[in-house]
Amino acid sequence: MRGRFVGAVLALIFLALPAAAAPVLELPPPVEAFPVPAPPEVTARSWILYDDTYGVTLAEYEADAERPMASTTKIMTALVALDRADPDDLVTVSAEAAAVGESEIGLVPGEEFLLRTLLVAMLVRSANDAAVAIAEYAGGSVEGFVALMNAKAEELGLEHTRFANPHGLDARGHYSSARDLLTMARAAMADPEFARAVRTRKVSLRPAPDGTERFADATNLLLSTYPGAVGVKTGYTGQAGLVLVAAAERDGRRLYAVVMGSEGPGAHFADASALLDYGFDLFDVVPTVMTGSLPAPEGDHDLVTTGRLEALVHAGTVPPVPSETVEEPDAPAAPVPVATARRGQPPAGLAEALGWFLRYWRALMGDG
Repeated sequence: MRGRFVGAVLALIFLALPAAAAPVLELPPPVEAFPVPAPPEVTARSWILYDDTYGVTLAEYEADAERPMASTTKIMTALVALDRADPDDLVTVSAEAAAVGESEIGLVPGEEFLLRTLLVAMLVRSANDAAVAIAEYAGGSVEGFVALMNAKAEELGLEHTRFANPHGLDARGHYSSARDLLTMARAAMADPEFARAVRTRKVSLRPAPDGTERFADATNLLLSTYPGAVGVKTGYTGQAGLVLVAAAERDGRRLYAVVMGSEGPGAHFADASALLDYGFDLFDVVPTVMTGSLPAPEGDHDLVTTGRLEALVHAGTVPPVPSETVEEPDAPAAPVPVATARRGQPPAGLAEALGWFLRYWRALMGDG
């Protein structure tokens, strides 16, 4: 299935401002001379590919479809737990937690572990027993914790997500969407404790009271097979199929790929890898205007930049604006990275600047 290409990938990124405040300008769609290749074929029933560095959705398919999310649920479990408790808190394992079933790390009732240790077991091994122990501690009960999860979902603006448990086993009224899982993961990855845990390739607990060794490799195989992988979480149930939220970094960019309902052995890893490759290989950051000034094609105004101007584009589809700029070290500073200035005058307002740049871009692209 092919996802629709999102026109916002041609958004201009003004890097002279702090990243959190960088304005984004959506440009006209690509012209026929520069066709944009479609995203790769994947088995996932819904998915999204996102450039976290530039804040751009590169491609998506049925990204708001509500589907079972399996153990990617544990992203929210960790997020809520880290909101409510300290990683160094001591957690006692209950009989209910130890008996939850399915994927486990082998916790025994009455054992005590640091919350941090249980978080790693939950996120690396996808341990359901650790998830319940965390929920009982941070929420007072599983039911109380689930209420906190749904409150957090509302806080994050997750319109297509509802939780019924902290581990992700199939349950009525337990679902999410690719876009919501992306939002959830980005929020969780902002916490260093979470980010460290989901990069961990092996988890090891002290031996069980009966001497049983407890260690396991990460369920996220991309950590060892995909260059630059930094997390985040796998999932599988009979109803959900294979689910994966993946993040990787390369050449100063971080991308997220979320796939839901992938079909076939290891298909979620293959699907996410293909999408990440598409994002890294077929999209690039190209310089458009360097610091200095650039004569306008008409009139008596120049483009004046107080910082480097770049664009995130489909590789090879858009030529850079000529970079023969004139350095003006004595040019007056401005609170915006690009502005127009009447020759000999300080830079004017941002609105005028953006209007000029759009005209320049359209002239360059032959679009009127």
